[in-house]
Amino acid sequence: MQMNNLDTLPKKKILSLFMTCGFPTLSQSKKIFNEMLSHQPDVIEFGLPFSDPMADGPIIQEANKLALSSNLSTQQSLNLIKELSKSKNNTSFVIMCYLNTVRKFGVDKFIKSIKNIVDGIIIVDLPFEEESEIKKSLSKNNIHLIKLISPMTDKKRAQKLLKGSKGFIYYISATGITGSNKLDYKEINKNVKSLKKMSKIPVLVGFGIKSKKDVLEISKKTNADGVIIGSALIQKYFDLKMDINKYLIDLRKFITEVKV
Repeated sequence: MQMNNLDTLPKKKILSLFMTCGFPTLSQSKKIFNEMLSHQPDVIEFGLPFSDPMADGPIIQEANKLALSSNLSTQQSLNLIKELSKSKNNTSFVIMCYLNTVRKFGVDKFIKSIKNIVDGIIIVDLPFEEESEIKKSLSKNNIHLIKLISPMTDKKRAQKLLKGSKGFIYYISATGITGSNKLDYKEINKNVKSLKKMSKIPVLVGFGIKSKKDVLEISKKTNADGVIIGSALIQKYFDLKMDINKYLIDLRKFITEVKV
């Protein structure tokens, strides 16, 4: 069985970058992911476009819409990830998607398609009570099911969710949707510490991380093992009036900055 990159994540300062597949177009998406990969972040999260992404804020929703407007299929997204995986080296590949996408594609077929390509998967709306079959099949294929934990998750449920968990814990720093505002470091630290008592795997903080300053503050003021940046990466494309060449240059600068 191939090694799972998520099992060898560094102890601290883990950087995970999220981007929607096929955004803004399939060929431009390839360029964006290649730029991201060239920086060898610890994790790249591939968002599979979905028409009704409940947990995502307006920025990622817009990215989904653009990707889907050219009739992007799940198969095309998976082909893209497979192609990129040839040069992944030590970067962990994680898919972030909704249950409907997996079911529509066919659970077994989906897992077979991502075997030996991705290290983990986040199925945003998969209830813990219904995960056992999918989890078993993922484990068999050496793919870790990554859990999302929010400030609203009570301790008892968190313990249940994290039992035997692998990869990393995606800690949602704010209630609400991705790309939301103010980070409360005290609150984040309190919850991260509590999660660390329940599990030995790294805790990454996502939602609302927008700058090098945010990354440094998380690293200084909390016990988190790293950060996840998504909306901020996508926002830049719209800020630059959708100019892909300017965007790729800006992306390079931004990723270099946040790799602290």
